[in-house]
Amino acid sequence: MNVSEYSVSLQVARSRAIAAVRARLPVGRVGALFANYLNQVYAAAKEGIVQLDGQNIFVYHDAGQPGEVDVEFGVGVTAPFSSAGPVQYSELPVGEVATTTHWRDYALAGAHDAVTAWCRSHNRALSGTSWEVYGHWSDDPAKVRTDIYYLLR
Repeated sequence: MNVSEYSVSLQVARSRAIAAVRARLPVGRVGALFANYLNQVYAAAKEGIVQLDGQNIFVYHDAGQPGEVDVEFGVGVTAPFSSAGPVQYSELPVGEVATTTHWRDYALAGAHDAVTAWCRSHNRALSGTSWEVYGHWSDDPAKVRTDIYYLLR
């Protein structure tokens, strides 16, 4: 989608617990490697360590190195749990965010560009943390939803 096709709004993000595996990766490798980390979360659920709500959530933190990103590959949880190996309890950031929704495929660059362009045009500073909340899978491409959030300073 074109940047102009997205509607960006301000919201206040509330706390949400996730089970996540953390990794530092080259930005361009996230799409190729996410399953390696996310599968560890699903394995912990299969073992009964965590109770998942089934909604995948990827949290991105500025790694301080050009071309790299610190990522929490996570899934929402229905109850707190003790960390088990690489699967750790974490919570989404709380605060004011700029957000948009992307429908259809997982080509999310336009959605991210729309939010960051909106922030620039509205003189809103980014904190360096963003996240994607993936809706539940549907065989109907029109129902595939991903919400994009950028935490503001």
